Amino acid sequence: MVTYKIKNITQNQLDKIIGQNDYKVFAGPDWPSYQQLIDGELGSHDTIKTEVKDFIRMMEETYYAQTMHGDVLAQSNQQRQQQKFFDKKYHGPACRVPWETLGINANGDVFICSSPSWIPKFVGNILECTDIYQILNSDIALSIRNEISNGRYTYCNNRLCGFFGNISPTLYKTDGPEQVPDTVVHSDNLYVTEIPKNIILDFDYTCNFACPSCRVELINNNTHHVMAPINDKISEQIKQLVIDQIKNQPVTIRWCGGEPFISRVYLDLLEYITARKKDNIKHIIQTNGSYLQKKSDLVIKLLPNTQEMRVSFDAACAETYQKIRVNGQWDQLLSNVRWLRQCVDELAVDCVLSADFVVQLTNYKEIPAFVELCRELGIKKINWQKMWNWGTWSQEEFLQHNIYRPEHPLYSELVEIFKKAGQPMSQI
Repeated sequence: MVTYKIKNITQNQLDKIIGQNDYKVFAGPDWPSYQQLIDGELGSHDTIKTEVKDFIRMMEETYYAQTMHGDVLAQSNQQRQQQKFFDKKYHGPACRVPWETLGINANGDVFICSSPSWIPKFVGNILECTDIYQILNSDIALSIRNEISNGRYTYCNNRLCGFFGNISPTLYKTDGPEQVPDTVVHSDNLYVTEIPKNIILDFDYTCNFACPSCRVELINNNTHHVMAPINDKISEQIKQLVIDQIKNQPVTIRWCGGEPFISRVYLDLLEYITARKKDNIKHIIQTNGSYLQKKSDLVIKLLPNTQEMRVSFDAACAETYQKIRVNGQWDQLLSNVRWLRQCVDELAVDCVLSADFVVQLTNYKEIPAFVELCRELGIKKINWQKMWNWGTWSQEEFLQHNIYRPEHPLYSELVEIFKKAGQPMSQI
């Protein structure tokens, strides 16, 4: 008898994800009985054990795809970022992001902030509606906007969000017990009546990199038995309920989550949007830069309507890059970025070429060298970013790597490095 853990499932959870009838359908002739499986028996031969483990992984992925969304995932975000809901009592100019933002997360969950970690509440699911305004004006969406309108930012994570990052902490209250949101008094100023100007597509995590701060393994949802059909449904809903509803208002779509240039559903959506020739739809594309020349025809076609191409570096040399951007090739990245810079210049388009740099213990000393590298590459905008806890490390490991934290023993050194590099420290 073996006690085991396969990925996220422990032995005493197997009966939650594998029903007896499902097991009868899939089980091979030499597999252990259902009860033996639940008790920890994988089989008597290595081949059988491998088959059973593969089956458990498949059932685990199916289980999580069906259950880890909505309030469950939102609560997980809240707990991981150690956020408490309370009344911040800020009565300055109100944040407008929840009126102007529509984000689609994994499994079709919808958020209305710049990140589902900034307001860890989903307002609906795009797979469960026939009209996007049912979600944009759902009870929870109205409650979020109502709290902001009343000078209460109950749902907001002020330690992460850019709005509070640009406000002096002396201007708002951040203490007190958890609060219950006010009763919503329905008024026109809480409702959204057109597709928001900021759209965030963050539902496909397919990527050819396995960066330690982001994920623990390569993710390929292009042909995944569970996620591929889910993502196809999300994509079709986005086409019908969002893209087709955009009239003449200016809209910017930010593509993120994985690597857009290898995501089957993202590529399909990009082609769908491009075919409609709506110049009012612009793009912000977050990419690891590895496929820029491999997808040269598409990149060149997109550039006239691309507001910003954000390329992730997180390093100033090959050695550090290999540690942080696992599977990436430093020389290939530099070649692709130089090619992209040349395309932008030759086409004379209004596309900003920027560099993302997630500051962490492994790379913070390279900040001055990275500034010089960006000058050499013709990159004028650097997006300095704080680390977020995506659950890939234990809390203790995360705190050790997160040098951007004022409580970190090396934080004062980080401040001095930014000063010497002549760079402002990011608030988000």
